[in-house]
Amino acid sequence: MTPLALREHVAEPANLWIRHGFSRWPWPGGEDLWCDLATGGLGPSAAGGQRPSAVRPSFVDAEAVDLVRSATDVVYVPPLPADRESLRAAIVEAASASGAPLLIQTVADGLPVAPDSGRYLRELPGAASVQPILGATDSGPSPGPTDSGPSPGSTEAEPSPGSTDAGPPPNVVVAIDLLDSLVRHAATLREEFKENRQPSLPLEPPPLQDATLVWPLVTGWTDQPGILESAMARLAAAGARRVVPRAMALDARDRRLLAGHLQTTWPEAFDALFHGDESPPDAPAFRGAAEAAGLEFRLPRPLPAPPLPARLRLARELAGHLIELGDAAATGGDACYRAARFLDRDEVDIEAAAREGNLGVLPWLEAPAKRAAERWLASRHRH
Repeated sequence: MTPLALREHVAEPANLWIRHGFSRWPWPGGEDLWCDLATGGLGPSAAGGQRPSAVRPSFVDAEAVDLVRSATDVVYVPPLPADRESLRAAIVEAASASGAPLLIQTVADGLPVAPDSGRYLRELPGAASVQPILGATDSGPSPGPTDSGPSPGSTEAEPSPGSTDAGPPPNVVVAIDLLDSLVRHAATLREEFKENRQPSLPLEPPPLQDATLVWPLVTGWTDQPGILESAMARLAAAGARRVVPRAMALDARDRRLLAGHLQTTWPEAFDALFHGDESPPDAPAFRGAAEAAGLEFRLPRPLPAPPLPARLRLARELAGHLIELGDAAATGGDACYRAARFLDRDEVDIEAAAREGNLGVLPWLEAPAKRAAERWLASRHRH
């Protein structure tokens, strides 16, 4: 068995700033669908058969923890099976001690969370909290998870070092994937949105306030204005503050699997997914709907925390700023992208270079990226 390693991705807003993913992972089984946030495909799942890479591999938790301790950029932590939740707690503790930034994913319809992961992980919304946002319910208000206490048979653990009852550490982002909820409630959503019905929201705001909801963008389905406008307003009313898009890149197998799950509630799913519009999802429609609902729709780049050096945090922050400028630029965006890649790779002390007048001698910091970096550094000093 080859040693566990971190695979590298291009860190950018489109993949929620993920830089590193594990080469092997104890994938969850069951029927939940989830989006691989690093690639945009469907995550390995037992539903509809497993991919060869989805068969649960030999996996040593200590190797994963050591890799997190060695990382300096965002490490992606996908969903876990119920019997491996202690791994998440160990990874969070390691990141809190080392300063490595994490993106922790959970599925909205709920994998259980270990009681020793810290209160903020115990209180992730599950079926009882997120499901009523996306579909009507006749069961009345469901109790939120915040006061549920430990599960039967468990013992209340003291928070692990580095965790906090107030929320995740500053270098940890909790991302709640809404794909499974959208699939489970596709028919209900479609009819409600057509009729402009707004069901009650049996959900208290606090569980969603500190989480980042991830909206999977699928062309011809979840990128449609009629769905987006109602859904964003509903999520905002439920207390969400940030909903970010993840455009899905579905291969033929992914499309068949997704269509199979939708077939019972949406008979036209096969044609929509296989013979519909093949253009990229309508990201501007998503941004417009989120903005109209008062939601944040950009995820700030998760940054390293102490004891990692401040120069590294600054370089990552500036690289993120340049990437966002490149995304928004009509011209000159490539120079910003190139500068951001060099900053991420070389980990230069950009503040010292500016202070010593050496920005001009960095061959990769070309105009307009150089001007953008100078403005950003000057603004930082003013504040």
